[in-house]
Amino acid sequence: MVRSVSSTIARLLLAGAAISFAGVAAAQSANNEQAQPPAGGLILPGTVQTPQQGGSPAAGTIGGGGPAAGTMGAPQAQPQRPAAAAPQGAAPQGAAPKPGAPAPAQGGPATPPKPSKMGTLKGEWKVQPQVFTDGSFKMCAVGAEFDNNLHLLFLRNPTKHTQMILGIPGAQMPPGQRTGVKLSVDGKVTRELGAIVSQPNALAIGLGDDADLIKAISTGKTLSIEVPGDTASFQLKGTTKAFSDLNSCVDQGVAGTLKLPPPSEPVIDPALAKTLVDAGLQSARAIPVDKIPPQQRPGDYAWQIGDKVLGSVRSFPLGEAAGDFAKVSDTYAEQLKKSCEGTYTPAFAAIETLTAYKLRTGTVSCDSNGNKIHVAVLMQFIELPKQQGQEQALRILNVYSHESADADKAQADNAMQAIAKVIREKGKEPLKVPGQPQAPAAASAAKP
Repeated sequence: MVRSVSSTIARLLLAGAAISFAGVAAAQSANNEQAQPPAGGLILPGTVQTPQQGGSPAAGTIGGGGPAAGTMGAPQAQPQRPAAAAPQGAAPQGAAPKPGAPAPAQGGPATPPKPSKMGTLKGEWKVQPQVFTDGSFKMCAVGAEFDNNLHLLFLRNPTKHTQMILGIPGAQMPPGQRTGVKLSVDGKVTRELGAIVSQPNALAIGLGDDADLIKAISTGKTLSIEVPGDTASFQLKGTTKAFSDLNSCVDQGVAGTLKLPPPSEPVIDPALAKTLVDAGLQSARAIPVDKIPPQQRPGDYAWQIGDKVLGSVRSFPLGEAAGDFAKVSDTYAEQLKKSCEGTYTPAFAAIETLTAYKLRTGTVSCDSNGNKIHVAVLMQFIELPKQQGQEQALRILNVYSHESADADKAQADNAMQAIAKVIREKGKEPLKVPGQPQAPAAASAAKP
């Protein structure tokens, strides 16, 4: 099981530092639940379990707070993943781009294509359950496409919180940007709500448990969604049955009588799992981080060694203004310090320059009222020149961490050093850019 100390560590250090660092990195670019015990060993001795195929894409977590990603009929936001230079192909639920693709331009959202008319339903509303990466029930979604080239999707979780997704194919909005929207049903029921760009072509609007608004949408004739500079309108044909089916789906999912699709994402990426096996950590157990609220997740992927060490990896895309690796690594260490509510003691080694990338290892300790937490850290910095068609060079920081109580720090340190050994070996060879096999020092961070 994931003991309470591990959950506390994740909240105190890594999760808080990651949130802070992500904000710092974005700025420098110038432009609900507790941790669940792992479902068993997905990293098996000598083997790596491959992800299950098929099934529907997993929608974003709905909480009482802000909305999250998840659309039907529009491309699904993918979780951040560590760049593959180290884990050989491991590619975050997050707004960051996949390693190997250029980071999105910063600034205001691109103007989405304006609907030419009020949207009329194309086809039917389709309901389907969503699952966590461990295959357990997560929520249900019902969505439809309209003839004004827009999509609507409603997500509902077991606590009956509801979220609406406005899908805008072709839009290039910066994920994470927040805005205000005005909803109106038949001009009678109106609400001014907050919204967030959950992915470049989707706007997520939290409806919470507003029974009056949800009833109006399910029984009304016309829905109007007003965003700054534009308004989208939809004929609400079929929404009564759609919401009835959505409710039934959630009720059956909670009762355990619903047939669930296989997960579309593995609990831990198979290539990353192979890196752990190569490092001698084949007994590690994967943790389904998508069952942990985003602000508490230790990383994009996480694993447990024994019952006292929590391992994780998180990827950060960086802009040029974030500086060189020395500055970037110092900034991350500073964010770790800010996450420590007590005495903070860092000890980082010098930067290692390999053919493919740069590395830096180290440890930090946080002593808060006698509760001493130890974190072993490996930072991997991949910097690739700008390729044709890309707006900027690819710069990725992968942070591998192992946390423990001070009494178990040797186990955490050994795990970090074992992974570092594997990554050093892989970093001796130059990385290759797809389509440019002769490039001496370039690579895709998404493929081996």
